[in-house]
Amino acid sequence: MTQANVLQLAQSGNADAIALLMNASLQAIGVSARAVFREGNLHVLLESERTLAPSPAIEFIRRGIARLGLGWLSSAIVYGRLAGQSSPIWIQEVRFETAEVIDNPFAIAPNSNIGAAIGTKTGSQDWGFPIPQWRVSPFTLSMLVSLPLVFLLGNGVIWFRYLASDPMTSVTTPTLAPSLKASSQPTSDSLNKALSQANQAYLIGKTAQSKQEWQKAATHWKQAISLLKTVPQSDAQAAIAQSKLVEYQQQLGYVMQDRLASQGMVLVKTITGDISPKSIVHSGKGLFFAQNMMYRHSITVYDRQFKLVKTIPDQVKLADFGYTRYLGTQQGSPVEAAFSPDSQTAWVSNYEMSGDGFSGTADDVCSPEQNHAQSFLYRINTQGLTIDRAVQVGAVPKYVATTPNNRYVLASNWCSWDVSVIDPTQNKEVRRIELGPYPRGIAIADNQIAYVAVMGSSDVAAINLTDFSVNWLRNVGNAPRHLNLDPAGKYLYATLNGEGQVAKIDLSTQSVVAKVATGNAPRSMTISGDGQFLYVVNYDSDTISKVRTADMQVVQAIAVNSAPIGITYDNDTQQIWVAAYSGSIQVFQD
Repeated sequence: MTQANVLQLAQSGNADAIALLMNASLQAIGVSARAVFREGNLHVLLESERTLAPSPAIEFIRRGIARLGLGWLSSAIVYGRLAGQSSPIWIQEVRFETAEVIDNPFAIAPNSNIGAAIGTKTGSQDWGFPIPQWRVSPFTLSMLVSLPLVFLLGNGVIWFRYLASDPMTSVTTPTLAPSLKASSQPTSDSLNKALSQANQAYLIGKTAQSKQEWQKAATHWKQAISLLKTVPQSDAQAAIAQSKLVEYQQQLGYVMQDRLASQGMVLVKTITGDISPKSIVHSGKGLFFAQNMMYRHSITVYDRQFKLVKTIPDQVKLADFGYTRYLGTQQGSPVEAAFSPDSQTAWVSNYEMSGDGFSGTADDVCSPEQNHAQSFLYRINTQGLTIDRAVQVGAVPKYVATTPNNRYVLASNWCSWDVSVIDPTQNKEVRRIELGPYPRGIAIADNQIAYVAVMGSSDVAAINLTDFSVNWLRNVGNAPRHLNLDPAGKYLYATLNGEGQVAKIDLSTQSVVAKVATGNAPRSMTISGDGQFLYVVNYDSDTISKVRTADMQVVQAIAVNSAPIGITYDNDTQQIWVAAYSGSIQVFQD
């Protein structure tokens, strides 16, 4: 077993590993250590052929255990015993007030055989005397620790002081504290499990930087608290459990109030390069697609380390995809993207096509009477990051959405004033649904209803995906552009580009229940995985707004690069990616 493995075990609270690290230092000077956890405390037995002075022994234990980083451990009981004797000659308690974490808390002798020592018995059954039960008062853990300190004491230096005759640490034989009467009920394992959960929470909290990491710490504290609550009053460990319960509730409160509630969006990365992103969309599996329109004729793909994975040019030969009327090569102009439920494919809309067979005359002020050329969606395989299909849709397709069951892909066609319904298994459009001027954002509920923001109106269409009939949510606000559904499917949120607000729509009553002003020209938005927050880009204000959905209040607004227009949310990292038309992608941690 390697030293790293032993350290990992010791840091997880393994008593055998803790004793093993001690023995690696002590064996050269004739001292041996054994360790065991009992009722929330660590008990350490030190044995030697000569009398050990308590003070340096206690200091060694205190430093080593504290630096090991066991933040949930409030005290240790240390016994000094002469080899061959059945009772210790002294007992002292060590309390740990701070945690000083270093790579190696105990000095390890260069020639120590760590692997061979792992089998050494450390349990109390062979100590020859009963371990007293100690009631230990709780203490507040230090969740934010200083930078690691390096323990550079030479092998056994402090331990040679044990063997000195020190009148300041004269040894007397104390009367052992009597053992508390054990309960006749079986002892629950919940306390040990709770201690383990608390240790995990503490270890995460030592290095936590992101909201996600603090949420993980909070989860472990909650699990520890739940386990402690299952310890019955009749259990021998009930008093310890109650003490730890108070302590862990304090720690959870600290995490929730001081580390989570106070967190806001913080810029962690700005990505530039040959980009002019109209949108940024997360695959759900760690890839981010930026669509760069006709200004760069590309889709740039990034990973969670903010590295450019690939630049996908939008040049194709449509004849290769079955559209034989188009000879030569063509280029698209990527606008938006949507991923299949399994994240294996991405569907990308192209504002217009250019090249052989196309004139490239699309415009945002348009109508079906102008007969703009029909454009195409590309399908991109996310494994090879290549365009492997093209499907013809309406004129100037903008937003794209896939149904959760992958039955349909929908595209809103800006200039033909309709929505294309594509069957991905047939690789073709199977329905065209007229809606009126300038359909834009799409949100799909339970595979049954597709809500479409009609930006040239004040309404949102509700398309029944079974019979393709259309109902309407009327008068939601001026120029609805982007839509998000909450995870429960109860509320629909719409950015109102024409009035600088975001509307909250109760789908049970089909009425607007709240609005909040976020900035000038709110364009796109995204919603957190738990549905608690919306993140809105305000195109003309050059800001991003964080909106609490419960009461529709803006809780944070920060400046971003010029012309923010696209936004996406990574639920696994709680990061928000913002695409700015001016040529950058900014990533914020929340």
